[in-house]
Amino acid sequence: MKVLPKRLREICLFSLLLAPAGAYATNGYFMIGFGAKSRSMGGVGVAYAQDGLAAASNPAGMAFADVSSMRADVGADLFNPPRSIRQDSAALEAGFPGSDSGVNHDSGSDLFLVPNMGMIYKFNRKMYIGMSAIGAGMSTRYKQDVPGKPGCLHGSTTANGNPDNGVGSTLFNFNCNADSYTVGAALYQMQVLPSIAYKVNKNHSIGASLALAVQSFRAYGLGAFQDLGFAGSKEHVSGNGNDWSYGAGMRLGWSGKFFKQRLTLGSNYASRVYMTKFDKYRNLFAERGSFDLPEHFAFGSAFKLTDKLTLAADAQRILYSNVRSIGNTGPSVEDPGDLNVNGSCKGVPDDIDPENCKLGGNDGMGFGWQDQWVYKVGINYDYSTNWSFRAGYNYGKSPIQEDQVLFNMLAPATVEHHAAVGFSYRPSNNIEWSFSGVHAFENTIKGPSAFGPTGDENVDKNVDSTAISMRQWSLGVSFAYKM
Repeated sequence: MKVLPKRLREICLFSLLLAPAGAYATNGYFMIGFGAKSRSMGGVGVAYAQDGLAAASNPAGMAFADVSSMRADVGADLFNPPRSIRQDSAALEAGFPGSDSGVNHDSGSDLFLVPNMGMIYKFNRKMYIGMSAIGAGMSTRYKQDVPGKPGCLHGSTTANGNPDNGVGSTLFNFNCNADSYTVGAALYQMQVLPSIAYKVNKNHSIGASLALAVQSFRAYGLGAFQDLGFAGSKEHVSGNGNDWSYGAGMRLGWSGKFFKQRLTLGSNYASRVYMTKFDKYRNLFAERGSFDLPEHFAFGSAFKLTDKLTLAADAQRILYSNVRSIGNTGPSVEDPGDLNVNGSCKGVPDDIDPENCKLGGNDGMGFGWQDQWVYKVGINYDYSTNWSFRAGYNYGKSPIQEDQVLFNMLAPATVEHHAAVGFSYRPSNNIEWSFSGVHAFENTIKGPSAFGPTGDENVDKNVDSTAISMRQWSLGVSFAYKM
């Protein structure tokens, strides 16, 4: 499945342009929840189906959503995720960004519009069919022109026509061998989930979804990776524009009600989504450009404390480490050019297939992300037939490790704690407006660097000399029409 029909490709491209990946870096690079209702409750939804996006959390939940005949939800989030990095050849001072020395940059492009949509149709009293469209990803863009060194790029010359390489460094423009004055990466992902739910009896349902996925990726400013010993070639590593990838997976879910339907339990399993490879970046990602969507599973519960008050909670496990491009570790701080201390090649003698250990190889370097547990809790209060109010909390320890900060300057998914609020207004039986507000508190991860911002080979590898930071704000709105 290398190409899509022209019209479908245009639709996917339009969706991805509306949903830039930097906006998604919440629990790792997944949204904490889908739709204004779920997000305002910290992302819960495995056992608490509330709208047309129920299948995004658990396809079985469609059978218990607020649907008489059909329901459609369309919405968007205005998202602001400021991201910062710091590089210094000395130890960072307390706090962030620290002293005025070294490199301190904020990422560009900090305001995004993120759409979402879903639909459920009650086929008969037993069967429900539906669809959800959801996204994920990450992005960054930083300046990396060397202060006081104009024209400091690979192949550039000074005013006198002399080669300018090797006179300074900043970020990934190591010894002026980068291919761009800016450095960054953008991974856009969109999944469409055609789904079905079957009501076994009045208290139990099962469901399944087909996960159809499309990705777009580009990277620039990484031309120095060959000179650093990370890549075997400058080709298909950086600056090749947008590349596309397509794939499919599946999801299975269950939902059941107990104690006179006051308690609802649910579970959801999402398989790995196997994607075609990014051919234009086959010497950057492990397994020659492979970047699958990771497998994950979740459990949830919702308890109706009173007729008006419901408490819900989810626990989710995301298996990032099973995708080599994400889970393989990055360059060693002690010796970044020594491949036998990097990634899955640690301890392997240099003379045993060294190309396999470089970027693009099966055991090539990655972001070093660990698997992540995510915990969500939310409360819903139905004040009246017209008004409902919600609040929630979400926590997931960042998958980034302190010794993996260098590569993760390109993907600073550092946030861990999220607070959320929201409400719904129903002016009639057919129409519902929902609103959400989410804040992810700033979190900084510091670690040792393989090299300093001035190319200092004597940088102290035992101190924290690099830091990445992120915080987030989002405002969401959705419109629902019910029949």
